[in-house]
Amino acid sequence: MRHSASNRAVALLFAVAATLSLAAGPQLHKLTINVDLRDNGDAEITELRQMGIDDVGTECYIVVGNLGTSTITDFYVTDEYGTRYTNVGEWNIKRSREWKAGKCGIVTKGNGCELCWGLGKEGERFYKVHYVVTDLVRSYEESDGFNWMFVTRDMDPSPQRVEMEITANCREDGLPADDVGVWTFGHRGGTSQLVDSMVVVSKRDMTREESIIVMMELKKGLLHPKASGTKATFAEVRQAAFEGSDYSEEGYQKSKKEASWLSKAWNFIVSSFEVLCGLLFIGGIIAWGIVSALRKRRERKKLLANLEWYRQVPANGNLVRARHLIGAFYNVNPVSSEDLISAMVLQLIRTGALRVEEHFVDATGLKKIFGGEGKVQQCIVIGDFDPTNRLTSTAPMRKLFEIFQQAAGEDAILQPKELKKWMNRHEDEVMEFLKSTEDGALSLKEGLRCSDDASKVFGLKKFLEDFTLANERHLSELGLWKDYLVYATLFGIGDQVKADMKQINPEFMQMDQVIRDLTNETVVPALYASTFASMNSVRNSVERSRDSGGGGSSSFGGGGGFSGGGSGGGVR
Repeated sequence: MRHSASNRAVALLFAVAATLSLAAGPQLHKLTINVDLRDNGDAEITELRQMGIDDVGTECYIVVGNLGTSTITDFYVTDEYGTRYTNVGEWNIKRSREWKAGKCGIVTKGNGCELCWGLGKEGERFYKVHYVVTDLVRSYEESDGFNWMFVTRDMDPSPQRVEMEITANCREDGLPADDVGVWTFGHRGGTSQLVDSMVVVSKRDMTREESIIVMMELKKGLLHPKASGTKATFAEVRQAAFEGSDYSEEGYQKSKKEASWLSKAWNFIVSSFEVLCGLLFIGGIIAWGIVSALRKRRERKKLLANLEWYRQVPANGNLVRARHLIGAFYNVNPVSSEDLISAMVLQLIRTGALRVEEHFVDATGLKKIFGGEGKVQQCIVIGDFDPTNRLTSTAPMRKLFEIFQQAAGEDAILQPKELKKWMNRHEDEVMEFLKSTEDGALSLKEGLRCSDDASKVFGLKKFLEDFTLANERHLSELGLWKDYLVYATLFGIGDQVKADMKQINPEFMQMDQVIRDLTNETVVPALYASTFASMNSVRNSVERSRDSGGGGSSSFGGGGGFSGGGSGGGVR
C-alpha cells in the first residue's frame, strides 16, 4: 500500500513538472499595432508588445519580408521605463543576452530584414517598437492600396491578443468609410471594421499557423502615393488575394452595382424553372407560418383566459428565460431585444453591480481644446458583481457586466462614448453576448410544457399593467418594487409603472437610493440607449456583406501576393 502511494506521489510530481514545463517560456500577452498612413504612401508603424519574459532566449525580433522596393527607416525601441535602446546598426544574433540588453539593430535579409532588440531582465516587460515602411501604399490605375502582412505566421510566442488600428492622420477626415475597402486574411474568428475614420482589426488567441494580412483599397486622391504597384490595376491585386479565400470577386462586383428593383424582379421571374419551384417553396413556408401563428394565437388565448395576477419574480429571476416564455406563444416575440437589454442594465443597477454616483468629469472635445473646465456629473460607476445572486448568475448577465467593466477602464466610471468605442473594437465579445440572449428560445410545444412558468410571466405582466388598481389594496409589496421596475422595462411598460409608483407612494420613491437610481431620468436611459445602439451597430456591421470591403470577419485562406511579413519572429 505504501509503495502504491509512493508511486502515485512520484507520478503526481512528474505531472506537475510537465505542467510547469509547458507553462514556461516567454509570453506575448498583447500586441497593439498602430499603422499611420502618410500622404506619400509611407506608413509609420508603432508596435506595443506586453510580454512576460523569463530566462529563455536573448532577443525579440520582427520579420519583415517581401519588401520589394520598400525600405525600413527610423527604427527604434523603448521599454516600460522610457529608455530608448541604442541602435547598433547591423545586428549579430550570436551575441549574449547581457550584451544585447538595451540595444537594438537590424539583420538584413535577401528581400527583407529582421528588427531585433535585447530582452534584458526577466519579468513583465513592455516594449514599444517604432519603424517606417516606405511606399506601403502604392498607386494603381483605378485606385490606390496595399496588401501587407502585419503579423507573421509561426511567431513564437504567438500573441494572446492583437489589436490593430490603421489611421491616416495626414487627413482631417481620416479614412472615410465610403472611400475605403478593407479585407483581412490569414486568421480565423478575428474582425475588421471601419470605425471613426480608422480601420480596426482585432484577434484573440492566435495560433502558430495564423497571421494577419490586411488588404486595403483607397479611392484615388485620398492619399498621393509616390510609388506605383507592381501590377497595373488594383483589381489584379484583389483577385490574387481573393483566390483561396471565402471572399469572392463576384460578390465584390455585385456590391458595386445597383440594378433597379424592377429589373431584378424581372430577371428573377424569367431566369429558370427553378424559380417557380422556389416560389412554391416560399409559398409553403408562408402558409406554414400562417397556420403556426393561428395555433399560437389559440393557445395564447387559452393561457390568458383565466389568468390571475402574479406578484413575485418569475422564471427564478432569469430575464432571458422570461422573454423566451412569452415568445413561445407568438410568431414574433413582443418583448424586443432593446427592452431585454434595458431590463438587464436595470437588473445590474438593482443588484448593485452598477451604481449612479456623482463624480468630477474632465472637459472633453472642443470644450477641452478651448480651455473649458470639467464639472461634477452623475455617472455610472462599476460596483461589485455577485455571481451567486440568482438575479445576475446567468451567463448573459455576467457577459453584460464584463462588457461594462472592461469598457469603463481603470477608473471604473462608465461613459457612453467609452462603451461605444469598446464595443466597436471588440465585436467578438459583443456578438457572443447577443448570441447568449438568443440561446434557449422556446417553441410552442416547449412553451406548453412550461405553461405554469409562462402563466407566472404573463401574470406579472398583467399585474404591472393594472398596477394602480392592484396597489390600492396591496401596499405591502414595496420590497418588490425594484424587481417590478426591472420587469416593467422588460415588458415595455416601464414609464407607465414608474408613473403609477409615484402616484401610489411618492415618499418611498424618494427614500430608497436604489429606487432613485432605477428611476433616474437622465443617466440610466442614456446608458441603456447607448448600450443597445452600440450593440445594434456592431450586429449590423458583422452581418452586412464582407465582399464589398466594409469589414467583418476574416478569411483564413487567401491573401496571396502580400508584401511584408513572412514566417517567424517572436523570441529566440
